[in-house]
This record gives sequence, C-alpha cells and structure tokens, in this order.
Amino acid sequence: MKKLLLVLVGFLCLTFVSALDVSEQYDNNVIVRDVDNHIDLILTITNASQGIYNVYTLADISMKPSETFMIPEGTIRKAFSITPTENLDVEGYYTFTYTLNYRGVEKIDKKLTINLLNLEDVLEISSDSIDPESDKIMFYIQNKENVELKNLTATFSSILFDIERTFDIGPEEKLEISVGVDKDELRRIKAGVYVIQSTFQTNSGVKRISGNLYLGEKKGISSMEDKSGFLVVTEVITKINSGNVLESVQIKLRRNIFSRLFTSFNIEPTITDRKGLVVEYTWVKEQLKPAEIYTVKAKTNYLFPFFTILFAVLALLGFKRFSETKLEITKSVSHVKTKNGEFALKIRLSLKAKKNVENVTLIDEVPAIVKIYKDFGMAKPDKIDTESRRISWNIGDLNAGEERIFTYIVYSKVGVIGKFALPEALVVFEENEQIHEVESNKVFFMSDQVKGN
Repeated sequence: MKKLLLVLVGFLCLTFVSALDVSEQYDNNVIVRDVDNHIDLILTITNASQGIYNVYTLADISMKPSETFMIPEGTIRKAFSITPTENLDVEGYYTFTYTLNYRGVEKIDKKLTINLLNLEDVLEISSDSIDPESDKIMFYIQNKENVELKNLTATFSSILFDIERTFDIGPEEKLEISVGVDKDELRRIKAGVYVIQSTFQTNSGVKRISGNLYLGEKKGISSMEDKSGFLVVTEVITKINSGNVLESVQIKLRRNIFSRLFTSFNIEPTITDRKGLVVEYTWVKEQLKPAEIYTVKAKTNYLFPFFTILFAVLALLGFKRFSETKLEITKSVSHVKTKNGEFALKIRLSLKAKKNVENVTLIDEVPAIVKIYKDFGMAKPDKIDTESRRISWNIGDLNAGEERIFTYIVYSKVGVIGKFALPEALVVFEENEQIHEVESNKVFFMSDQVKGN
C-alpha cells in the first residue's frame, strides 16, 4: 500500500512539472530598409524559474533591449524591437534564430522569419482613369504590405504637376492625393498613359519610384515574346493592356505531333485545333483590365525522351553484358551470435554458372581485423594463405545452371564500431580454353545492425 501511495505521489508531482517555454507575438514581419522601420516583438515566457534571463541572436539582427532581466517566477511578457544591421545584405524572407537564455541553466532557441523589403517593393504609385474634362486630377499611393510607414517626404512629378508631400501611410492603405490643374491645359494633352516620377528622401539616400498616370481613354495592347532553352525550351508570350479600357486578346502557338507530347502550359488553351501533323493552340482572354498582363508560357521538355533513349541504350548494354556473363558470384554477410559475445560474421558466397565452365577457383580475401574460424562445415577451402589472408576453393567444372554455395565465419575479440567493409570475392575459370575472372559485389556491415539484433 505504501509503495502504491509513493507511486501516485510521484505521478502527481510529475504532472505539475512544466518546462520553460516562450511564445512570440507581432503585428507584422515586414521591415522596409530605406526608412525608420522595425518590428515590435512581444515574447511571452512561461513556466520560468526565478533567475536572470536575456534574449540574444547571433544573426545580423539587432534585438533590443539586449540587457539581462530578472524573472521572479511564472509568466512574463517582454517587448523587443527588431531591426537589421548594416551587415545584413538580404532581400526578401530571412529566417534567423534567437535564444532565450536562462543564464547558466537553460537555453531555448526559436526561429523568426522576417520580410526585408525596399521602399519600391512596398509602394505602388498610379491613378485611375482621369476625366479630361476635370479641373483636378487624382493619383494614389498604395501600400502593398502590412506595415506602417511614417513621416515620408517625397516629390511627385508628371506632365501635369510638380508637388511635394509629407505623409504617413498605414498598412495596406491606399492614400489618394488630389492636385488642381488648368482645365484648358488638360484638354490639350493627348490621352494616354504618362509617368509619375516620385523621389523619396530616405535614410539611405534618394529613392525613386515610377508610376502611371492614366489620362482620358486609351486603347492599346502591347505584345512581348521570348524563347529560351535547349533541352527544356520555354516560350513566353505576353499581352499587356497599355490602355485604360477593357480589351480582348488572343494568343496562338503551334506544335508538331511529337513536340506536343512533351509540352505543358501554365494556362489551359481555349481552343485546340489539329491540322495534319500540326496542332494549333489558341488562348482567348476576355476583358483584360487596364495595365493587366496576360502571359502564356509553353514549356517543351525534351529531357524525358532524351533520358528515355539514354536509358534504353544503357539497358540494352546492360542486357548484353548480362547475357554475356558466364558465371555469377554474389557475396553476402550476416551477424553471428557467439557464446563469449565476440564480434562474428558469417560470409556467404554463391556461384551460379550460366554456361559450362571449367577449372573454377573461388578466392576470397579476409580483412586483417578479423580471424577465420576453423570450422568450415562441408565445403572446406583447399588453401588458406595467412600472409595474403586469402582463402580459396578449387571447385572444378560447373555445368550451365549449376549453383554452389560456400560459407565461412570470421570473428574478432575487438569490437567493431561503425561501417565494416569486406572486399570483393574473385572467381577464376576457363571457357573455350580462355581464362576469365569475375568479381563479386562489395559487402558492408554496420555495427548498428548488431545492436538492432
């Protein structure tokens, strides 16, 4: 009864034991490197014992505050500011490791992924279609990321205006800027798409971002074609609506009956028309929006037929070599348990004649680390050379289809750790008064196999 009570008490104690843990919370993981920008990271440390802690990282990331802090016991929330250092030359997603250090007792490593972007990756400057009868125009600055940018100063220049603005822009906010213009001057300008050139003053110098100003109604489709590659041929056709009205576009591609088997498309064709040995593919895109891009990518992969032919050739060569093989030899190894716990292996040599062969001699080499056990069973070797550590059997003649198996045991009083390699066995024979040699496969034995047994 007392033992049962002690077990129950021990189990209850274990259920109350919790491990030190840390969880993280942040509003966004984006850092814009050109402006004053950081990530506010809040760490919740739970199940902490009383002691001195600090958080640090060995990456090119600044985590502040970096000083040590005291946790009395239990759970604590700690805020940190994360910024990249000047040595971190990375764009895009970057994962780094930071460490919660219970000084002198325990360390917990956690990973955090941040997105390092330039200002031009975050801001898009453009406009909707502008009414040529209006006395003002409006363009917008679109924040494409979940990050807040404050106190930005920029000048905006186009064919119609030159202005300077200082502004804040919230996460994914679309900030509209209205500019008054001379109505008569606006009417005299040809309808079309014009450039808005913006110049931002940042911590790392001047940053320029270009945008589009859509004035009046303009219809037009731009086309671009690109073809690259040798065994993997990629053909890209792009249609761009360079106007500010909806358009309908059409793209056509042709493939022969062979190349079409190895061609894939990023978009399924609208129409497939087979004409003799040629297949014509047609893509139709209705209502292509202003500035929208429609791209068809065709990838013809000749690697598959190339490697198919190569594999067929290799298989043919292998079959030819296999068919010419007169005698096969296979070597295998298995672990043997001994009374004294010594390391011992059983070597198995299997011979199979595919044709009639004469004067067959089997030779195997024994590594220096092991000794040969004297009991060979029925098939004793005809010779054991202690200097060269070779054992051999004079088998004589073998008929086609005849198979012979030879086994022997090696052992070592010294344990073997890791990978143990045995050399190839060799068989020498005569066929049509010509001497031939055939080697077996290499054999490896892992000491882990002994533990597994």
